[in-house]
Amino acid sequence: MSFALTQLLVFTSTVFALLILNTQRAALSRRGAQHLNAPQASHTLPTPRIGGLAISVGVLSGALLSGSAVFSMLLWTTLPLFLVGLVEDLGPHTSPRLRLSLAALSSVLAIIILDVHIDRAGIPFLDPIFAVAAVGIAVTVFVSSGFTHAMNLVDGLNGLSGAIVIMIVTAFAALSYEFGHADLVALNLTILSSFFAFMVWNFPSGKIFLGDAGAYSAGHIIAWNGIILMYREPAISPWAILLIVIWPVLETVFSMLRRAAQRQSMAHPDRMHFHHVVMRLTSIADPSLGIATSNPLASVLVWPLAAIPCVLGVAYVRDVAVSAAMVAAFAACYVFVYVMLVKISPRLRRITQRARS
Repeated sequence: MSFALTQLLVFTSTVFALLILNTQRAALSRRGAQHLNAPQASHTLPTPRIGGLAISVGVLSGALLSGSAVFSMLLWTTLPLFLVGLVEDLGPHTSPRLRLSLAALSSVLAIIILDVHIDRAGIPFLDPIFAVAAVGIAVTVFVSSGFTHAMNLVDGLNGLSGAIVIMIVTAFAALSYEFGHADLVALNLTILSSFFAFMVWNFPSGKIFLGDAGAYSAGHIIAWNGIILMYREPAISPWAILLIVIWPVLETVFSMLRRAAQRQSMAHPDRMHFHHVVMRLTSIADPSLGIATSNPLASVLVWPLAAIPCVLGVAYVRDVAVSAAMVAAFAACYVFVYVMLVKISPRLRRITQRARS
């Protein structure tokens, strides 16, 4: 079977699964209704949160058709995360500690099954330390578990998390092709096909959400994409990999620092993430916009910011110094833009109120 036909079947199976799930919208939205009052909610109608279930249908079909051993083994390690996410999406709330523990379990399973872990940092004085297996394994579990939850954090607007996944796996597919890893090309293009199908339903109308099962699974697979590429190719800069995935990482780290400064729990949800601030600004700039418009519009405004580091990471994948400098520069720009947007909000509100009066 041709590769193009395989991806078409992945896309079709995901769309078909989403169609079936959407026919059960009323029943599946009961759990979604509980999220309308959540502090981080950016929608007005109860919406099924099981897009990850449909995506899994497409990804599994792609894994079976590709015949890639790495692809299949990686999916097995994702199972604990997928299941706890699905319980969170459909059933009772699960504790953050349980979800973090299962993220660590999935990471450990991946290390054992794939026999891969982070063994360098791209910093001369740290590389010998990372080369110690125990240290490298501990760092790998921390990085993989952290990024898994980072992807869940950016799942806040219609088309945001889906587009970020598409950007990242496109970058990893390009690197996999450049370095000659056909199994990772198949993996990334399969994820890409499934998420394009998901975007048909999620953007702009938000008929179905990715949910915790989808966000956790995507985060785990993306993290291990980067880890496997780094492990296989010493020429790849760890900083370039970080640059490609930096948007969810920055959202998470900055949110943790912000909550710590405000003496709030790290697990405390709020509406002060970058995408929430952008969405609020669009509503202030044009008060006639409802959530149904400002929600996807804010996603579109964030897309270029998340895409730029992906492109730069691919372009400078072999240059440790340049990619490290770009990580530092992008982090500084992120903080600067965020602070400026927050400061602009009340001023813009006063301007629009005077214009209307």
